[in-house]
Parts: sequence; structure tokens; C-alpha cells
Amino acid sequence: MSRRTLEILRRERMEMPVSTLIDLFVSTKRMEGKAPKTLTWYHGMLSKYAQHLGPDPKLPDISLDSARGFITGLQNRTTRFTDHPNRPDEEGGLSAQTVHGYVRALKVFGSWLVEEDFTAISPFTRLKRPKLPQPMIEILSDTEIKTLLDQINPRCFLGSRLMVIVLLLLDTGMRANELCTLKLEHVYMDDSKIKVWGKGSKERIIPFGARTRKAIMRYAQTFRPEPQRDDCLILSVEGLPLTTNGLFQVIHRLGKRAGVPRLHPHLFRHTFAVKYLMNGGDVMSLRLMLGHTDLSTVQIYMHLAESHIQIQHARFSPVDRLGILPKRKCSA
Repeated sequence: MSRRTLEILRRERMEMPVSTLIDLFVSTKRMEGKAPKTLTWYHGMLSKYAQHLGPDPKLPDISLDSARGFITGLQNRTTRFTDHPNRPDEEGGLSAQTVHGYVRALKVFGSWLVEEDFTAISPFTRLKRPKLPQPMIEILSDTEIKTLLDQINPRCFLGSRLMVIVLLLLDTGMRANELCTLKLEHVYMDDSKIKVWGKGSKERIIPFGARTRKAIMRYAQTFRPEPQRDDCLILSVEGLPLTTNGLFQVIHRLGKRAGVPRLHPHLFRHTFAVKYLMNGGDVMSLRLMLGHTDLSTVQIYMHLAESHIQIQHARFSPVDRLGILPKRKCSA
């Protein structure tokens, strides 16, 4: 290829709109097998950055300084859900996790620009990720779990389904979307295990206990309606798969009835992880059951488990609860 041709190609690339680059990037990630939600997330994050660059930005407008200004603007925002199609604006800035997500998206996009020869080096190499606060996760206590289960009547369709939902979430640590898309054929009753597809369409096997197995059998054999579309385990009254939003609403209503207003599906996942470790489970098997690719997230649960053990010991120390008074000092 002649030098003149290369120069023409270079100029054409310099004139490429950022919106087109984003579309090409998302298409590449789609071919790599990324989930639809991930593709939507990338497109939304990067489109916000493109809006920050001004009207009709081109490739040369992408820079470290513009990215830093964009991130600083996000950190200084005083409202949330701006321009959201389904939610009104709310007072309060964006969380550190949300801003961290924008930086992650920009960095992946920058690496893609290098891989596709749009730039020699990523413009976002020196873009720093904001420091995330140490998460404070308050898991469900045994008393709260018992109270939740006492609120469920398993002798009707809604109660039987709700019992399966709660026990599966608590007994396997699966995600909300994984439960909603769980097919009946992937519930292996004889072996007491399920097959789920997690993030990145990664398949994994998770066992469950005897009580959960009994609840699933009662629901599937007695109350589960005939499926109208996908043969998912958890169905609506009409026989359609329960949506993730529907699951959140069901769990929220249960929490209000039981006096646990903070209840949400992911809280069951946290509770499963911490109690699994507290009961003697190992980190490697927990990582596999949760579907994490590395141990970094599981380490959080290790610290939580250690903290809960320390709290429990402070409450139930065998020696402290004896009420032994110190003896008087011996006389010289």
C-alpha cells in the first residue's frame, strides 16, 4: 500500500464520528459473545461520554483531558436518573460504583481503539479509577430468615412459588436474573443440583439442600402452571417467565410483611456466601458456586464472615457469660 493511500486512510479515520466508533465497538463485543445487557451498558456509558464531547465529535476529540473532565462532572453531579426514560430526577450524586463503571467502560473502549489501529496508544491509559468505599453488607440473621419463611403459605400457588424463590436464592446464592431464566429441565431433582448460565454466558452447577428440593417438588408437581412460552421453573399465573422486575417486587413485598424492609434478591446472595463460609465452606468452591472468575470479590465475603464470627463471639463468649468476678489481689 502506497504512502499516499495510507495517508488518505489515516485522514478518513480522523474524520470518523465518535458515535460510529461506539457502534463498531459494541458490534465487536457482540461478536465476542457479550450479553445483551452488557452491550446496552457499554453503549449507554460511552454515549454519555460522546455527549460530553459536544455536537458531532470526531476521533481526535477523544482525549485523556476530555475523559477527566467527563468523570469530574459525573462526580460533581447533584441529581440522579437524569434523562432516564422510566424514572424522574432524584436529588443526590452518583455513587462511586457508578462513576467507577464509566471509567471501566472508557478504558475498555480505549484498548479497543488500539487493537483496531484507530490510535497508537489508548487515550485513557492514565485515567484513574475512583477509589471504591469498602462495602458494608449486613446479611440476614437467622431470626430474620425464620420470620420471612413464617410469612409464606406454601399451600397455594403464590406461596409455593415464593417459598421456592426464597429457598433457591438463599440455598444457592444465584443471581436474580439466573433464577428468572432457570429452565425446569436444568433442575436435576435426583442429584439436587441446578445448571445456570451466569454473566458472560458461563455455565455452572450449584447444589441445593433437601428442604429446597422438597419445596421445588411441591411447587412443580402441584401448583406450577402450564408454560406458555419458555419452560422456566418460575412462572407467572399466566404461565409466562417471571421477569427480574417482577421478582424484585415479590421479594420487596415479602420484606415489608416480615418487617425486613431492606430485603432484595441480592441480599440472599450475600447471606448465602457469608453463612457458607461461617459453616465451614471453602473459598474455592464458593467462588465456583457464585460464578466469579477470581477471588477478589469472594475475599469481601471472607472478611464479612470473620466480622460476624467476632460479633457472635462477643455476644456468646462462654467465659464472659459465666459472670466470673475477678478475685481480690493477694496480700503481700
